[in-house]
Amino acid sequence: NTFNRNLHDIFRSSHKAKVEAMTLDLESLQSVWEFAETFKSKNLALHVLVCNAAVLGLPWQLTEDGLERTFQVNHLGHFYLIQLLKDVLCRSAPARIVIVSSESHRFTDIKENSGKLDFNLLSPSKKDYWAMLAYNRSKLCNILLSNELNRRLSPHGKCAHDPNCWVVLCFL
Repeated sequence: NTFNRNLHDIFRSSHKAKVEAMTLDLESLQSVWEFAETFKSKNLALHVLVCNAAVLGLPWQLTEDGLERTFQVNHLGHFYLIQLLKDVLCRSAPARIVIVSSESHRFTDIKENSGKLDFNLLSPSKKDYWAMLAYNRSKLCNILLSNELNRRLSPHGKCAHDPNCWVVLCFL
């Protein structure tokens, strides 16, 4: 499977690497909390947190938390995980948060200069749902999160490509 191939590649490139699989379901904020608590209980350093999971093209569905699934999986679950592990990352410095986004964030109706965010747009009702738009909005939220984390966590508000920055934004 993919995990075993990636694990093999990690060990091939760094024989000292320690890798352990842990379950995390971003459709459940309880699962995110349990994952973070389990990780923290191990008292391990965390030098890189990669927020890469995403869904696209799924039919409208609410999560057990009552939120639209694409928004929760692609953005809110990662946001919550970062908040829960922020102290571990700070203690583990140097540390990085890698947030994966998409150029499709440009094709959304949330205007960058609006100043207000309508949360109903982020977790729409079934009648207002379009899978591609939900994906685009979630990826815009990832960019906004990356910008804000960079502002708050980087020593001098430097860009994401600076080696002193905490947050790296990747586009796939």
